[in-house]
Amino acid sequence: MKTKITTTAAAVLLGISTLASANPPGAPAIYNNGPAAPLLNMTNMRDTERAAFALYEGLMQATEALVYVKGCTPFSVPVSAYVDGHTFNQLEVNSFNGVRLEAALQAPVAGFGQNIDVTQSPISGILNNVAVDSLRGRYTYNHLNNLMVNERTSLRVAGQNGRPDTFYSAAIKDFYHGNTYGPGEFYEIYDYGLQVLSKSGYPVNKWWQKSKAVRDNGQQGCTVFQKDRLVGVGACRITLSTVGYSQPGLFWQDGNLTVSQVTPSAPDTELNSCSLVTTAGNGN
Repeated sequence: MKTKITTTAAAVLLGISTLASANPPGAPAIYNNGPAAPLLNMTNMRDTERAAFALYEGLMQATEALVYVKGCTPFSVPVSAYVDGHTFNQLEVNSFNGVRLEAALQAPVAGFGQNIDVTQSPISGILNNVAVDSLRGRYTYNHLNNLMVNERTSLRVAGQNGRPDTFYSAAIKDFYHGNTYGPGEFYEIYDYGLQVLSKSGYPVNKWWQKSKAVRDNGQQGCTVFQKDRLVGVGACRITLSTVGYSQPGLFWQDGNLTVSQVTPSAPDTELNSCSLVTTAGNGN
């Protein structure tokens, strides 16, 4: 028994030693030459998109807390988003008592940006048979629409003891158009970002995020947010994928929120399927 334990320990230490001797991973290839000039990297993101993306981020953060509490148990639930930028800005899990989030757009501040406040309404709901309540967060965009910071989103998720645990989440995302760094169209918006989930004031999980949004232009628009867990217990991916309208004054899409046990190197199936379809004679 002692020999077996010693052998196992040696294998673990060897693995740690191998990791320690490796170089830290490099930045994504789009940053090979450093940051793009702000004027190049700015986006023409609409207020409906800013609100929708804040709502999507809020639901992703709720799912991260759920994964921490219940583990990376695969599931998929239908979702719908309807945002007009004024009176109705909502994202909802379409299941019994499903989590529903609402966005309030604050007045833009010239030269600075805009705050989007997201709250859960009603205050409690269900996500994959688990109680989630009291989600509240502020998502702040800069005036160039190429950065969004969420300093703290708070929410409660029913823990393993049945009582609600409080979680905090923070994110930073940068946005750019499809033709900023390579082939693409100006009305494709991409994003890379990082996410941290905390419990009791201490970080517990780290996630790597990327997203893609394509506006409808004679075809359905699509939006995909994908997060892969980098620090935590086991590999896990959260994907929020929707299709529908993305027009000035209206963002209206339906799709699914999915949790799967795959590694960050797994194919980006949903992201890759969200693409611009061009046809001869349509001016694209």
